[in-house]
Amino acid sequence: MIEAILFDPTKLNQRRSAAASRKELVHFETCPMCSQAVDRRDIYAVMHHLPVGHEPMPVN
Repeated sequence: MIEAILFDPTKLNQRRSAAASRKELVHFETCPMCSQAVDRRDIYAVMHHLPVGHEPMPVN
């Protein structure tokens, strides 16, 4: 009975998802020219944001 009170799987999933979100955030950077978030793992997005005076990428 005590074990059931101490272990709440919903809280464990919330902690794991928060940790995963923090790990995911390190891959994003804000473009200083257009203020759009850029995923640095996506080479096409990175190359799009390199030239001066570019437009923000269209959002799907």
